[in-house]
Amino acid sequence: MKIAIIGGGLAGCALAWVLHQLGQEPVVYEAGSELANGASGNFSGLYNPRFSALRGPDADFYSAAYALALRSFKTFDDIDWCPTGVLHVMDTEKKEKRLKRTVTNWDWASDHMHLVSSEEATKIAGVDIEYGALYLPDGGSIAPRKLCAAYMQNIEHYLNTPIENLEGIDADVIVLACGPAVLEFVPSLPIIPVRGQITQVKSTQKSANLKCGICYEGYLMPAQNGVHTLGATFQPSVDHSNIIKQDDQDNIQKLAEAIPGLEVGLEVLTQRASVRATSRNRFPIIGLAPEWDNVYISAAHGSYGILSSLMGAHLLADMIMDRPRCLPADVIAALSTQRFKKRS
Repeated sequence: MKIAIIGGGLAGCALAWVLHQLGQEPVVYEAGSELANGASGNFSGLYNPRFSALRGPDADFYSAAYALALRSFKTFDDIDWCPTGVLHVMDTEKKEKRLKRTVTNWDWASDHMHLVSSEEATKIAGVDIEYGALYLPDGGSIAPRKLCAAYMQNIEHYLNTPIENLEGIDADVIVLACGPAVLEFVPSLPIIPVRGQITQVKSTQKSANLKCGICYEGYLMPAQNGVHTLGATFQPSVDHSNIIKQDDQDNIQKLAEAIPGLEVGLEVLTQRASVRATSRNRFPIIGLAPEWDNVYISAAHGSYGILSSLMGAHLLADMIMDRPRCLPADVIAALSTQRFKKRS
């Protein structure tokens, strides 16, 4: 079976890797000059499920995606996998209520998710945390760019190859995994571009003590070679990747509000901006494209693409190869493009 994948970011590369493992020979077409040219090219990225207060299709999807990613990361070398644990600080009453309900309703084993007091969070983090937190001991970070490279070992791909017309592609199946550019082929989908900028800062004597990732309205990762990654801005409907200096200060300010004092003395070294895609309900779009019988979509992964792109790749492989599905029917329906159809 000839399978063409449009897009060489996390979604496209993960799918190519899964299909290759299943004996297929996918071909990836990337418009840019390198893999992970867009939002998948960040220096480092936290892998976290998208939390919800209740257990439903979205929670089932991210629970499965998280477990799958942890198993898969172990099989790769040189992806900068750092399972340091991640604290999600409960710095507002609303967040505290939601995350406490998450722990109750998701019902994970306590060695994979549990609540901690501010004192416990401080001990885990190695820096003062004023709030209680939801703790993921298995959480951490990887380098998305390196993960894409690992996925693509020994897989045919073409760079600097923009695709303008799907009719001209010699393939039995086509998969659109090109982020916001999916709209060029399926303009009816409610895909929203979102600009984000991350900031890399030089660690201080105090911040160097940080031992785990911390999530608040932004996030901070432990220093690697004396450098923290700090992020990220979230700007819906902004579709440029120009650097905005104020965004660096905004990232630092969010840290100051969540963990006062830790921001003191941080020196900005570099930054990276990119545009990712999300959907109207901030849930990925994975499945058959509307009005096509051989075109599939893996898009709208938002800020959780490290996890959702890999889970989506396994689901699409099942669909393409007509295998038993790896996810339950209600989750597949929640991911489908059909969910956007207007009800009469």
